[in-house]
Amino acid sequence: MKMYATVLAVLAMTVIAGCSERQEPGPAEKAGKQIDQAMEKAGQQTQATLEKAEDYTSKKMKEAGQAIERAGEELKK
Repeated sequence: MKMYATVLAVLAMTVIAGCSERQEPGPAEKAGKQIDQAMEKAGQQTQATLEKAEDYTSKKMKEAGQAIERAGEELKK
């Protein structure tokens, strides 16, 4: 019985020690982090591109509207 208790105590201490140590991230963790960073960067770049496209489209729509108004004024003359 003492032997069983001793083995159980040693096993418990090993598990606790193994769980408490901070290990270096493995290859899968490193790859996952790189993928996360790449996705974040791609999302930011996509957002910036969409904002530029929205600004450009708004500008061109305004210019088109002004051109249509000028054409309408010319037709009235």
